[in-house]
Amino acid sequence: MPDTSSRTQHTGGRPTPEMSALLDRQVLEVATELFVEQGYAATSLEKIARVIGCSKATLYRRYSSKEDLFKAVVAERGRMLLDEAGAVEASSKDPLVATKEIALFFLDFMLRPETREAYRIVIGDGHRIPFIADEMMETIVEPFVATLSRLLKAAADAGRIESRDHEETTRVLMSFVIGWPLQNTMLGQNRMQDMDARKRFFDRAWDIFLSGICRREDA
Repeated sequence: MPDTSSRTQHTGGRPTPEMSALLDRQVLEVATELFVEQGYAATSLEKIARVIGCSKATLYRRYSSKEDLFKAVVAERGRMLLDEAGAVEASSKDPLVATKEIALFFLDFMLRPETREAYRIVIGDGHRIPFIADEMMETIVEPFVATLSRLLKAAADAGRIESRDHEETTRVLMSFVIGWPLQNTMLGQNRMQDMDARKRFFDRAWDIFLSGICRREDA
């Protein structure tokens, strides 16, 4: 269970902007912890409010349903991924180096417990909350794919790689990098929890991917 000792207790009254921002952060933090630890079905807004120490009415003013709160949790994870990818792209001088850096971050990010369990919920409870999967694709997956596609296009335009359908090439890369590690981890095997093993796998996946798209003189 989340540690309640460090939570701010909310006893009513008009909150200051700072208090409101703190509560917003606590709501997402506690909701993420409970969704990860207890699963989607066993987590309720009432339980989240109790752990935080705020009233149910305070929480319901922010989120009208558990579905809305889980959507916010997924969106927060997505912002972390897109912010990192955007920062690497913006500072990049070599599109292939940037692509590799983002792909490695993507692997590490997807294996974090918070991300992995949120993904498990989207897959396992997707029939109950289909709009969340649709929104995740539109607001997280597609922008992430677009970032990598731009980098691959830049590499192709520079004559570094062979790629015509950059979006498809991106999806191949994502499958190479995350397919087996995520499957292994979600099945409880945890072989990718060892950072050395994870890095070896990534380096091998990247080498295979690169050998398939590099021009012969660069291979």
